[in-house]
Amino acid sequence: MKNSKKLLSHTQAVVLFIVLTVTFNVLGLKINGIIRQTDIISDYIPYGSKILGFILLVEMVLSVYFSPMKFNSKALRFSLKEDRKSFIDSCLISLVIIAGLLGFRFYMNMKNPVYREIPAFGLYLNMNARWLYPINIVFQEFFIKAFTQENIGIMLNGINTNEKQDGSKRGKAFLTTLITSLFFFVLHVQYRLYYMIGAFILCFITGLLYERDRNIWGAVMVHIALGFLPRCFGVLQIIEG
Repeated sequence: MKNSKKLLSHTQAVVLFIVLTVTFNVLGLKINGIIRQTDIISDYIPYGSKILGFILLVEMVLSVYFSPMKFNSKALRFSLKEDRKSFIDSCLISLVIIAGLLGFRFYMNMKNPVYREIPAFGLYLNMNARWLYPINIVFQEFFIKAFTQENIGIMLNGINTNEKQDGSKRGKAFLTTLITSLFFFVLHVQYRLYYMIGAFILCFITGLLYERDRNIWGAVMVHIALGFLPRCFGVLQIIEG
């Protein structure tokens, strides 16, 4: 294993990982179109995203085993005493998102009575195994933050993954978060543009939290607020018509 890790430099491994991940995603869309004889990308989402998630898991394990890339296992730790600021900030961001969703729903209900027929709240757990979504969020945040963002940060800035960022590294942390968010944006190419933009904004906000706190739980909380609740409140149903 030690010899295999020397075959690629850390930078080469990160670039190869990003290229392969994007390639797998695009190939999945193309193969889906050929097999199902359809150009409707949304048909790929119910099962394609789950297949991609499995591929990402395998890719992460292989990258850690065969290359200098690593993941930050400490990102899974949570201490309310040590991470109180992260918890409070995440709660505030989530409350702002919830207030915005409810405000939008109220405005649209007033604008068009037809929207009032959409349930004010529903979990829709019968839709595409949505009951697995919380587990999927934890995996996504660990993969994007504790693995992808960690290694992009090391590649660009030589970040010590075991330390919180000080003020002198904020500019570098910003660049790391920006590149990671663009990567996350591309991974959502099978979705509509507004969804891709939402994914970018989500990843950028939570990425900055991660750069400061070095754990994923604040990101998980915000991800649930922005990724799970819009359909629960009927906002996505309104946007999608």
